Amino acid sequence: MVHEEGIGRWQVEGRYVDAAENVGIHSWQFGTQSPLASDAGEGCLVLDGYVVNRAHVAAEAGVEQAGASDADLLRALWHRHGAASLDGVEGDFNFVAIEAAGVTLVSSRLGARHLYWYVSEDYVAFSTRMDSISRLAGFSPRVNQLALMEMFNFGYIGCDRSLLDGVRLLPAASCVSIGSGPIDERRYWRLNFENENPAESFDDLVDEAIDAYRHSVQDHLNRFERLTVPLSGGLDSRTLLAFAAESRDAVPVHHCSWYSAEARIARQLATECRAQWHEYDPLQFDYSSMLADGDAIAQGNIHSHQFWFLPLVQSMASDEAPQIVLDGYLMDVLFGDTFLLLPERRVVSPSETRQAINRLWRRCRPDLVRRVFSPAFYDDYEQANRRSIDDQLPALDASSLTNQVQSFSFQNRSNRYSVALPNVQRQYVDYAYPGTSRRLVDLYRRIPPHFKEGARFARAIVSRAAPGVAAVSWAKTGRPLNCDKGAMDRLFERLPIQQASTMLMLRATGGKVDLSHRADLNRHFRRHAGFRRALLDVAEDERTFSRGIIDGDGLRRLTGMIDHGWPVIFLLQALVTVELFHRRFIDNE
Repeated sequence: MVHEEGIGRWQVEGRYVDAAENVGIHSWQFGTQSPLASDAGEGCLVLDGYVVNRAHVAAEAGVEQAGASDADLLRALWHRHGAASLDGVEGDFNFVAIEAAGVTLVSSRLGARHLYWYVSEDYVAFSTRMDSISRLAGFSPRVNQLALMEMFNFGYIGCDRSLLDGVRLLPAASCVSIGSGPIDERRYWRLNFENENPAESFDDLVDEAIDAYRHSVQDHLNRFERLTVPLSGGLDSRTLLAFAAESRDAVPVHHCSWYSAEARIARQLATECRAQWHEYDPLQFDYSSMLADGDAIAQGNIHSHQFWFLPLVQSMASDEAPQIVLDGYLMDVLFGDTFLLLPERRVVSPSETRQAINRLWRRCRPDLVRRVFSPAFYDDYEQANRRSIDDQLPALDASSLTNQVQSFSFQNRSNRYSVALPNVQRQYVDYAYPGTSRRLVDLYRRIPPHFKEGARFARAIVSRAAPGVAAVSWAKTGRPLNCDKGAMDRLFERLPIQQASTMLMLRATGGKVDLSHRADLNRHFRRHAGFRRALLDVAEDERTFSRGIIDGDGLRRLTGMIDHGWPVIFLLQALVTVELFHRRFIDNE
């Protein structure tokens, strides 16, 4: 066992919070007994995370809830039932069960938190931080090239990969048992759809969703005394706030004011729900500090674009910090129309599935990538795109195309949300996801996709449960939730009208008139010297050019494209992300 000190405010990342203090990494030597288990009797359990339904877990484990920590309850449950009852545990966690025969690494049902593990000839190491593993004797850090290409293709790293070759992420709903014999990897839960021949009507399913939401939010209110809701003008956050406001006044809400019109909507929602209002301008930040803080935590495994919420969470933590942030993670997939492909198709080829996934997730047109990066990099980029998707197709056990692409979303930890919020921002304030309770996920897999067209299902939940909240305009349409999207709404969603207008005006005025919205980070790069300098200080360094990804001419073409209105800031941020990773792990800075 290697002792690891935490760093700064987020030293919780350096240890399992309910175990021996500052245990940042455990290493299991094959054929030996863990020092933590030697005097533990039934063994011990170290936990990173929390349990929401403590009463249920205590009852299943046959122990008293009072006075027991979450780790105590999970240890008793594990000792009594093993993996058989884990899919009934509500919460967000990884834990390690340590017994005389070996150790077992366990992730929660959705696998949002990162737990890295590495297998050598002599030992297995596991930690919440990659740098803990990289400093082990005999470890030779190398870049996982497929993971690096995925960062440019999609903005996330797929499946269980990390940027460090050989260092894997524990997948969702997994148990990895490590003892004297071969390592045993198994899943205790999988998402299986049953929505082709629904037995329930639309109205019955909406009523079921309302009841499940109400109970899940109440469970979180009972578990956490101090909480907050990041409130936008959309559907997911207002749903959580509406149910929370049923039993609690003055729920704190924090709004990021990207748009003045959406800020007005969020204020109306806060007033309707008697919430305590806080507003934050996400563009008033020191990006150099934010980039450094995010990189120190994420260590290259999270695209730097996802650090934008970090200053707000740091601000929360400096005042009276909430115990938890109630986030709408995955609710837009479960009950909205995100990743919805209609009309439903039952038989699709691998090529069609690959094309659909690329339409939804690929972040930049390949011809734009070809213009700026080296030919060798571009060839690898294209090959990696196909391999990344094709490797996962056999696991997409679903018949319709919508079900396949939504399974892909779950397999990849739903891209932007699960990788950033539970693993960067939570180092300051932890996160919870009431919309992903067992009842709600079970309901989700039974809803026919066409019920969700135009977010009809999600809007119906709020309209029935909280009519006053539903009467406040939806930021996406500017109309109450009982109004469907109009023809113009659908047109603007499909056509890049704003982008085309911005590009024409920038060229016509030599960059003096910029019609892009203030939340567009491409615009921020054009207009704010500090943001631009923070990225270019990394990108223009000779070390960046030495990686074979881009040269000085390519970088000038890339920045010129952004200056002329092309939305490719994502590629520059991906370049900075992987370069900082190289410096930390490959150059050993």
